[in-house]
Amino acid sequence: MDARRFAAAGRCAGGHSPAAVRVRRVALPVRRAVAVVGLLLLALLAGCQRRAPSARDYLRDAWASYKPVYVAEPGYVLDRTRGDGEAISEGQGYALLRAAWMCDLPAFERTFRWVEANLRRPDGLYSWAWSARTGTLIDSNTATDGDQEIAFALILAAHAFARPEYEARARELLVAIRTHEAIEVPGGWFPAAGNWAVDERIVNLSYFLPYAYPDFARVDPDGAWDRVTDVGYALLERVLQQPGVVLPPDFIVVTRDGGIAPLPAHSTLGRDFSFDAMRLYFRVALDCALYPRPQACDGPLRADALVEMLRRDGAIYTRYATSGRPLGTDQSLSFYGGVLPLLAQQAPAYAAHLRAGKLALPDLATISDHPDRYYDLNWVWFGIAADEGLLVQADRLRCAASGAATAP
Repeated sequence: MDARRFAAAGRCAGGHSPAAVRVRRVALPVRRAVAVVGLLLLALLAGCQRRAPSARDYLRDAWASYKPVYVAEPGYVLDRTRGDGEAISEGQGYALLRAAWMCDLPAFERTFRWVEANLRRPDGLYSWAWSARTGTLIDSNTATDGDQEIAFALILAAHAFARPEYEARARELLVAIRTHEAIEVPGGWFPAAGNWAVDERIVNLSYFLPYAYPDFARVDPDGAWDRVTDVGYALLERVLQQPGVVLPPDFIVVTRDGGIAPLPAHSTLGRDFSFDAMRLYFRVALDCALYPRPQACDGPLRADALVEMLRRDGAIYTRYATSGRPLGTDQSLSFYGGVLPLLAQQAPAYAAHLRAGKLALPDLATISDHPDRYYDLNWVWFGIAADEGLLVQADRLRCAASGAATAP
């Protein structure tokens, strides 16, 4: 923090500014002096409040800024960092989730209509990549994170907007996920990385959404979603129990007996901790916040490795070996947003440090409408929203007719 910020912080905290000192030296009657000082302090306090919007204000304003830049009028979410500009199922899911949690029915309806018209496959899943330049699919295969994010958003929206048809569609989607994107393991099943990954049993652990599975189990009672939760935490524990491993990789192979194996030699998928795996910290922390089960709150994913990174490097980089060794020095705000909720639970001093530094609201507000920060803007929003308690289960989310949330 530079000297000017220290000065502003001191004034907001009640310190004396030069203007306040001069006021005391003016030869006015005591009552007039008190009145003048009071008015100055009130004005100064109002200025401090304007410079420091609340987190809830930021979340509302960030969503309002995001929509015109990233959500095109037809309803697709444009990631300009991919090719010539692409819409992917993950991004559609993120927008639907944010619209539901922000009680924004028009944005939800517009985005979902586009998803159904352009990404829905005959089997009920969604194709994962579409070109904004050509208006055609790039890849008709699926990504299980996008399918699950969309299913969860539909369940939230069914409650938020009293639209039971959204829950009916979510049920169809959940059945399709466990029919076409699942691998069997002892004691249950687990989502593969997509329909393309089933035969080779490739899994991305950041596609594990344990906080959504209680709602999935209610909507799809034959899906054994509670077992998916148990399997996911068991897999995460096995990964982190491997010698020398302190960080989960982006992709793994799960053997038929539930063990962990390396990716096939020909695979170009990520074997390191990077943009995918960092989302696990958010997912486990949100599960702990919503359903404080021991697997989430006291389970294998701990803040120790994150704290060590921050102590050693003063930063969290975008790529590490699973041993914790940095493989570059690039940074992305998405990582700080993704890990914030777990740090808040397990290492709150470090979370507070991030909120005051890397994730300072005035600085974040300056990038809210940048056209090339799709991933940063989403994961910063999710991280702060989770830390603020805004992200709730479906049965706690209600939206007023005005569009305002009536739940935290």
